[in-house]
Amino acid sequence: MSFREIYGQEHAIDLLNQAVQRDRMPHAWLFTGQANIGKYKTAVALAQKLNCRKCGEDACGECDICFQIAEQNFLDFQVLIPDGKFIKIDQIRKSLNWLHLHPDQAKKRVLILDGAQHLGREAANAFLKTLEEPAPNTLLILIADSSQQLLETIVSRCQQIRFRPLTEEISERILRDTTNLSTARIQLLSSFSMGSVNVNLAERLELMETVQQTAIHWLTTFSAATLEEMLRTCETWAKSKNEEWRLLLDFLETWFRDLTWLFRGLPEEKLINQTVGSDENCISSLRKSGEHFTLQQIFEIFGLIAESRRTIELNANKSLAVESLCLQMYRRVV
Repeated sequence: MSFREIYGQEHAIDLLNQAVQRDRMPHAWLFTGQANIGKYKTAVALAQKLNCRKCGEDACGECDICFQIAEQNFLDFQVLIPDGKFIKIDQIRKSLNWLHLHPDQAKKRVLILDGAQHLGREAANAFLKTLEEPAPNTLLILIADSSQQLLETIVSRCQQIRFRPLTEEISERILRDTTNLSTARIQLLSSFSMGSVNVNLAERLELMETVQQTAIHWLTTFSAATLEEMLRTCETWAKSKNEEWRLLLDFLETWFRDLTWLFRGLPEEKLINQTVGSDENCISSLRKSGEHFTLQQIFEIFGLIAESRRTIELNANKSLAVESLCLQMYRRVV
């Protein structure tokens, strides 16, 4: 991985290059922005650039060090991710001990915390001590969706770079390069992802379309029988290893965003949900669904979707959380 292989984040890469060229690299970076837009890839590319044997303007991606960093088996490079729901205190302690070891080959030892928002309080406090007294020749890179998810004392000791959502053109380019999907499916996936590229979702596109079609039926029918069907299905989805519940929440966000778009009279070509199953037009379904809600109710439902995500992240019962969301949506039907 090198900077030239990362699309759509020229601003972030320019800031990193300037820091390297001016020899003003901070001891800790904080990369923020939505998921799947290149934060982790940029962190790996920076680790390679700082340690590449060829010392060019960018990492070569071919030397033994670049290769080992990419494969996560370089002794002076470590990636820390949540163990379950959180990054735990034992993980932090092991990493802090590793940071104070003498470098094996590296010019700069690099530790990446991918998912830093999942630091438990005890782990966050332990990590804060390292930010206050960093080991020499080390670089810490924290990756999170938002700085608001972290302790202020941690954020204040990092230099932050906000990564920008990807344009549809960039998203489609990445999907063309990394999948064998048709143009229609690439456009569907790109619009659905809203500024990011989740290649794993591309592999689950048929499942995503099934969730989409099922939810559209619910959002255009609004009957007691439909509600009963919805609750049964959501219970099944919440228990499934395929995590259809997550796809449902993603879809509901795009659907109610589109309803807001229609309420405002904005151009239909900018709607996310223009097709069902990648070929059947669903704008008429959006209009039919929109007849059942006021704009205020749509805003309230956005808040309910976000709250459902938060409660599930805090280990709430998925079935109850999603079923509660569905009930509250139906209670707001005009």
